[in-house]
Amino acid sequence: MQPQDLSKYPIFPYLDQICETLKTSPSRFLILTAETAAGKSTVFPLALLKAFSGKILMTEPRRIAVLGVANRLAELAADKEGKNSIGYKIHLENKITRETRLEVVTEAILVRQLQSDPALEDYNVVVLDEFHERSVNTDLALAFLKEAMQLRDNLFVVIMSATIDTKKLQMYLANGEDCAANADFADVQGQVPTLSVPGRQFAVNVIYEPEKSIVSAVYQATKLSQNVCAKASGGNSTLQPDLSEALPLQGGNILVFLPGISDIRKAQQALLETGDFGPESDTELCLLHSSISIDEQKRIIAAAANSKRRVILSSAIAETSLTVPGVTVVIDSGLSRINKMNLNTGMESLSTENESEFSAAQRKGRAGRLCEGTCIRLWNEKEPRQKEVLPEILRADLVPVVLECSERGVYCVDSLDWLDKPSKAAWKTSAKLLCQLGLLREDGRLAEKGKAALTLGVHPRLASIALEAFDFEKKHLSEEGKNLITKFSNFATSSKEMQNRFIFDLERRLSLCNYKSCNKPDFLILCGYPDRLAKRLSAVGIEPAEYQFASGRKALFYANNKNAPAWLVAPDVMQTKAGSVIFDFTELSEPKISEFLEKNSEIRQNCSFTQGTLQKFEQKCFGAFILSSKKVPTCQEDFAQAWLNEIEEKGFDCIPKDARVESLLLRKEFIEQQNALAVNAENANLFEYHNQLYSNLCENAGEWLLPFLSGVTLLTPEIVYNALYWYLNGAEVDQLAPEFFVLENGRRCKVKYEKQSEIRPIIEIIIQRIFGCFTTPQICEKKVLFRLLSPASRPLQVTDDLEHFWTGAWPEICKEMKGRYPKHNWDIRVIEKE
Repeated sequence: MQPQDLSKYPIFPYLDQICETLKTSPSRFLILTAETAAGKSTVFPLALLKAFSGKILMTEPRRIAVLGVANRLAELAADKEGKNSIGYKIHLENKITRETRLEVVTEAILVRQLQSDPALEDYNVVVLDEFHERSVNTDLALAFLKEAMQLRDNLFVVIMSATIDTKKLQMYLANGEDCAANADFADVQGQVPTLSVPGRQFAVNVIYEPEKSIVSAVYQATKLSQNVCAKASGGNSTLQPDLSEALPLQGGNILVFLPGISDIRKAQQALLETGDFGPESDTELCLLHSSISIDEQKRIIAAAANSKRRVILSSAIAETSLTVPGVTVVIDSGLSRINKMNLNTGMESLSTENESEFSAAQRKGRAGRLCEGTCIRLWNEKEPRQKEVLPEILRADLVPVVLECSERGVYCVDSLDWLDKPSKAAWKTSAKLLCQLGLLREDGRLAEKGKAALTLGVHPRLASIALEAFDFEKKHLSEEGKNLITKFSNFATSSKEMQNRFIFDLERRLSLCNYKSCNKPDFLILCGYPDRLAKRLSAVGIEPAEYQFASGRKALFYANNKNAPAWLVAPDVMQTKAGSVIFDFTELSEPKISEFLEKNSEIRQNCSFTQGTLQKFEQKCFGAFILSSKKVPTCQEDFAQAWLNEIEEKGFDCIPKDARVESLLLRKEFIEQQNALAVNAENANLFEYHNQLYSNLCENAGEWLLPFLSGVTLLTPEIVYNALYWYLNGAEVDQLAPEFFVLENGRRCKVKYEKQSEIRPIIEIIIQRIFGCFTTPQICEKKVLFRLLSPASRPLQVTDDLEHFWTGAWPEICKEMKGRYPKHNWDIRVIEKE
């Protein structure tokens, strides 16, 4: 492609301005938003190569996106020198040479590079593309980059996305959390410039078909794509230049979005059964998912070598950051697979949920990149959609994050400046597991085994297994180690060739890490999953079988006439609506597990209440498994410890509370809610803030409750209130969210705080008592909701708009009330005296 071809991209006229803005940015950060097909991922990086003399590092959220972007950049490069300056690096594949100046990598690789070189001395510019996807590694890389920017004055960072909450990001990038809380936004805007570039999105006709199946929708889409091809052959003027010939060859491809691989496989089977995808058919059925081999993914994102139309069944992998060629019709199931860590169970849940508004817009846009297209949505137009999905850092497994941070010298969640701070409870749980794996020391610092684990490119659980299964003399993993690691890795469903490449690379890394285990584990799988050791509680033959884990959690196993062993290790457990369910496991022999438990047990003293009576036991335990127990005498301090144990086991609800305690907690939660909305009104997850408040109180019960239990033998609501008032800074709560409020007319009245979809301050008051009030009062910038009552205390009206109430609904209400209560004052200008 010749240099002048780049001028066809919408971003081209803005390239000089973008590069100059980046060079002159006071913070050396630039936020760049660009609409679909603007060329931000392909044309802009080439401009950076010319504008900056050093090396450039650009991230993409997935391996397939790295390949797609790198290949496209090489195509657009004007000459051989330009092509040689572009390379990429993903897990198991490295195409970077000494000549490479622009490196396209995954976000995980950027994190590792920031660990080995905290100042990124080899690079001049870092570009975080598709930032809106907000993976755990995106947030971690950005936090590390902020530190790197302080070490150098010639490192520049561009954050790119089709859409992004620029205000929140600007506040964070300017100077951190203190700035976000105190700075004037106009000053912040000057510190962190933002630029927006238009794209080239053709019109997309949206059709809602809630009753249609995937098969029916594909049949409908085939007819639509044939019409597009007919227009293309006739040289329709709405087509992107130079594509009128290409489209018929692509057959007007159809991209079908489904939530996960199981749904993709079911749709594949249903479509194959129609007989429309045989060898003689002019339509080819393809799958696009992270579990599909990388070679097959490469084939699908490349132009087809034949003239067949493609029907591509895809997960969210094709939503952004890569272009599937020739798509003219999108079929959107409206569903996404969302991974969440449930702190109550310690298990991850992979749930199918309605996709966000943003995802729906991105999917629709895939049909409008080349020409006018169509999006068939398989849901009702009136169905509600949340605006965006909660960032992964707030809902995912934090074990890899905590280990990475430990290498960085970050031993608690508050020690790093996060865009969205992870849950303290999730951090603590993850650190506890890493200690159990031998990767962290008790003080949170990295152990030698942890240093080695970080070099292996796999999850810490699998790294721990690999380090125990590797024979340093033979330079090979044991067969059991290979099988376990492959089975529970991201390559479990990959081809045998890809699995062999993965194991070969892992053995190479192991031979270089200089860690040699002196242990000979009884059960290799427990080196990575000690918390997933489970004992069957239900009798043999009971369906489903119930198991208890060493962590204390319980799960069900639907055996379906298969063996439900007495002991097992279950790495694959998911939280479902019905509870935790075991999907895959490894059986352990019962005689050998008894020896293991005895050898690895510890002696603990457990204080608890049995029918209200304090009791103390000395127990031999492995996790939650009690191997033996004997009753011992109690002492004064055991009362407090028993309550801490109760709270840890049963949660906050077991604590005695009264109306004062409930009010204090609700008002504190209201303040946190309003703080969250002030930072990000559209994306504040109020349910998450509710959970965080109560999980923090449970986690830190020893900090706030213990000082108030000295010499106490009965826990009362008054003690709980005093402890919480001290811990939550009750004086500040009273000031910001008062229980009593003085109205504009001088009257003092009680404020109630009620939770519906959010918490609202409410005043119930007889209407004469707000005469003289013409402005709606606010608490924490939230308007007070008035429930106005008649003189007989019966409901009249609900309003949070006094300004318009008196001229709107009031005249009719007043007319009726005067007839019922003629002796009462009805002049709103006169304040009725009690």
